[in-house]
Amino acid sequence: MARSASGRVYRVMNSARRPALKQRIALLRRKSWRLSLVSLVAKWSRSQIWWLFAAIVVVWLLSALLLHVLEPADNPAFATWGAALWNVWVILFSGITEVPHSIGGRLVASGLVVWGIAFAGLFTAGVASILIDRVLRRRQVTSVEMSDHLVLCNWAPRGLDWIRDVHSNIVAQRRPIVIIHDNPEDIELPDKQDDPAFNDVYIVKGDPTNEVILRRAKVPQAYSVVILADERHGQHADGKSIVCCIAVKNVCRSEALPNIVVECLDPKFRGHMRKAGADEVISAAQFGLRLLARASLFHGMTRVYQELLTVARDANEMYLISIPQTLIGKNFVEVSNIFLAERDKKNACLLIGIYRGEKMMLNPVGDEAGPLRDGDELILLSPALPDLSRLVGGSTDKV
Repeated sequence: MARSASGRVYRVMNSARRPALKQRIALLRRKSWRLSLVSLVAKWSRSQIWWLFAAIVVVWLLSALLLHVLEPADNPAFATWGAALWNVWVILFSGITEVPHSIGGRLVASGLVVWGIAFAGLFTAGVASILIDRVLRRRQVTSVEMSDHLVLCNWAPRGLDWIRDVHSNIVAQRRPIVIIHDNPEDIELPDKQDDPAFNDVYIVKGDPTNEVILRRAKVPQAYSVVILADERHGQHADGKSIVCCIAVKNVCRSEALPNIVVECLDPKFRGHMRKAGADEVISAAQFGLRLLARASLFHGMTRVYQELLTVARDANEMYLISIPQTLIGKNFVEVSNIFLAERDKKNACLLIGIYRGEKMMLNPVGDEAGPLRDGDELILLSPALPDLSRLVGGSTDKV
């Protein structure tokens, strides 16, 4: 370090460090060249397939010219322009059938074989890109006309399992799904014929924080909005999820707000997400730690939780159902006995708790729950969605 006459401090670079700096600059340049090449290859798509045809024509004509000039006149395969063009075309896409006599001609023919393999691979990739893009465009829509559907904001490969669960065979009401993502090419969905769970799945291209895009996906008319953490944003993924919640809330300002479920990466942002409008915040990190704690204390409990979280025909599920009018005023034991009397039925269910406002009472003891009230929700364990109207009469709202 040194100080100038004006008192400013400036750094004096050691001459021994200059070569190291030059080496770093050269290394960065080599890396940037490689990255540029990788980026060019990655951008290969159907829009550049015409460049492929142009390259084939150029290589074909140039090679025919070279072989016509390099080969002696006694080689009839390249003696005339017509023969040269035809045999170069055959070499390019079939292999060497007419062997050149000169060393230069043989080098050109060897290069043609390599170019032919490369062109065939690029052409196949281009055609596959067109077919895949057509499949994606069949699912991609500019806007949807539906209601009571499910909206998935952002995309990640785990979204495939989410779709399979919400479109499982045991789900009585299969709702259409609209995926909002700014890069639909990232979404690789199985074919509808191979996996029926992916019927009624549509893609709206755009940023889920954009209110215009949310209106195109008919978010105000949706049944639920699920916001996946966009891991492309790294440590700021939860911030984008919070902005998505605010955007959904703003779009639905004049209408009924759909249920908003948000995936949270960092549990410290749970409170911010709730304030932004999220009804339910799912933190995989917290769930994982709690499962580890239970498994360490009570061996085998993870299998129980796995059974409860598995959506399958032979698995029991947890259901939250609004209390029928005929059960209001009864206590927890009385209502439990009503369900116990139906234990011999195929889809028998078990009452395990009451959800009242923000308070959840699982297995309430004594008079803890008191008489059941209007607005209470029953927490039921059942292999299928319970139909309480058959059991107790009256209509029920099922969740």
